[in-house]
Amino acid sequence: MSEPIQQLPTAVVAALRHILRPLVRLMIRHGVTLPSIVELLKQVLVDVVDKDLPVEGKRTTDSRVSVLTGVHRKDVKRLRETENELSDVPKKVSLGARVVNTWLTESRWLDQEGNPLALPRYSDDPGKPSFEQLADGVSNDVRARSILDELLRIGVVQLTESGNVELLAEAFIPSEEEGQKLFYFEQSSYAHLMAGVQNLEDRKPPFFDRVVQYRSIPASALPELSAFLEDKGMALLKEANVMAKRSSKEKAADTESIAIGLYFFHEPGDKE
Repeated sequence: MSEPIQQLPTAVVAALRHILRPLVRLMIRHGVTLPSIVELLKQVLVDVVDKDLPVEGKRTTDSRVSVLTGVHRKDVKRLRETENELSDVPKKVSLGARVVNTWLTESRWLDQEGNPLALPRYSDDPGKPSFEQLADGVSNDVRARSILDELLRIGVVQLTESGNVELLAEAFIPSEEEGQKLFYFEQSSYAHLMAGVQNLEDRKPPFFDRVVQYRSIPASALPELSAFLEDKGMALLKEANVMAKRSSKEKAADTESIAIGLYFFHEPGDKE
């Protein structure tokens, strides 16, 4: 059932080859070899046909999945009968992100300029904000001290000389735990790629998906461009975060998951 790559649309193959390069680098770095990749790809192919491409009013048969994907019927049957394990959001990522997001968006934790307050670790006065109150308001399952230790370890907060907890990062970006980094990589990459793929499927209206791209920018200009994006882009994301946080509190029968992102990347350009 294999199809020679030469018979596939040239533009599609070229696009996939380019998109796969960073993923292959990730695979090689973590020792994910071809047999594992093939098995993983089979799982995803079967799952996409089952969940994303059903025929209305008809049962999706093993034969239909096999025809659409090229996965042998025996493998289709095996994979559909097996619960594939999905990685959960790392608990520290989820909880840490919620604490920082609350700190950045809710007025109780902000000063008059809208910046996150430096918080005392504890407070006997319920009317005086503290880090313990912030953490307990997000989750009662994990002690505030444990959350603080984790945020200190990854460099998101620091303790001032007066003993206050000060937020250093305007987004929860782990710097050490690769499991946490992989979670954010997975979420942002999936959202950006899915928006682009659905736009290629002629979605109406299309998702907003724009990029500024040049092939010959002097390396000396990169620091200024990067600083500009961090400043303006972060301001935009913070504003969008506040809007989304406000909307998430509204009750609705139908809800959607969203992702909003900006990115800046550079690499050596082609030499003419």
